[in-house]
Amino acid sequence: MSQMKTDIVVSGGGIAGLSLGILLAGAGLDVHLIDAAPPVPKADVSGRTVALMENSLNILRAADIWDDIREHAAPLAVMRIVDESGAEAEFHAEDIGLKQFGFNIPNAPLRDALYEAAKNTKNLTLHMPDALEAYGTGDTIRAKLKSGKEITAALIIGADGRNSMVRKISGIECTEHDDEQSAITCLIAHSRAHNNTATEFHRPGGPLALVPMPGNISSVVWIEPTERAGEFMRLKKDEFTQALQERTKDILGAITLESNPECWPLKTLKAKTLTAPRAVLMAEAAHVISPITAQGLNLSLRDVAALAETLVDAARAGLDIGSVSVLEKYERRRRVDINTRVFGVGGMNKIVSTELAALKGLRRAGLKTVDAITPIKKIAMRIGLAPEIDAGRLAKGQKL
Repeated sequence: MSQMKTDIVVSGGGIAGLSLGILLAGAGLDVHLIDAAPPVPKADVSGRTVALMENSLNILRAADIWDDIREHAAPLAVMRIVDESGAEAEFHAEDIGLKQFGFNIPNAPLRDALYEAAKNTKNLTLHMPDALEAYGTGDTIRAKLKSGKEITAALIIGADGRNSMVRKISGIECTEHDDEQSAITCLIAHSRAHNNTATEFHRPGGPLALVPMPGNISSVVWIEPTERAGEFMRLKKDEFTQALQERTKDILGAITLESNPECWPLKTLKAKTLTAPRAVLMAEAAHVISPITAQGLNLSLRDVAALAETLVDAARAGLDIGSVSVLEKYERRRRVDINTRVFGVGGMNKIVSTELAALKGLRRAGLKTVDAITPIKKIAMRIGLAPEIDAGRLAKGQKL
């Protein structure tokens, strides 16, 4: 049996886990990171992308990977909302002093760039593929991996997704809600330029978003009730393309599929606490929300920044990084942001997807009001598209 000792164990090697591992190791902490999945092959083409706002991109820049993914990303200069009633609003980044709100980036190249950076980061040891099997706590944690390895550390971090093993072992409870919706994603080519404008259609059943990619390519996030989504997924390619063409109202001209459609069920999840003895949760181990408004990974990267700053500051002060006082500081810092986004996105999804005439009228009137009154419009952009809540030094572009 192989036994190792380190400062921190991170369970989960997705975008959030890898980002955190790189930042912590770069600040001098010794980190071991575990994930069951190997990197996605570079040849794979997927429609799954992430729209990251500028403060999230600053966190990735701190991990020194922006130059490796910039060519895959497209700027988001305008956000357009089109309601089924005909009401429409456009939000321009330049109106709040920004060149763009952020960039849309494919998941696979982003994770691949983080993986390559992690492999070359001093003080960061990768156990991939491997998986956390169990851990026990005392003055330290002792993690047992499926490979038989054992790792002793001051702290274990759960960045291991919605089915988090760290959350399960720690006994942290969570609230879960089946949204009874599924998201369909794919890439499309189109005959008209997107002009770096992301368009979200508000319609019964769920929103449909077209998000710019480099060139005349856009990613699609199409939300439908789960049964209906299954029906669309069973269509032949030309039938699926036609259904999508109709629902995008020819706003980008003629479209063709550039990747096979993918589909997954949606749910809302929120951990009742972020901490347990010598354990802490972040990203989708702590919260899962609908992809509407593109808040998910942005929220997770704010977890990354807050946890990195909290742990590094504690280590520099000579404190026990796994102590209750240190972990509670992280929880206090993240509580408002997480609660606001989880409940806010859930409420927004209900309003956008409703069939009730009264709520549809409220949605239409609200969109017209926001579009017509400049101060309200700017506030909406600041809150939704350029949030400053819990904007620590990494999100501001400062050093860890």
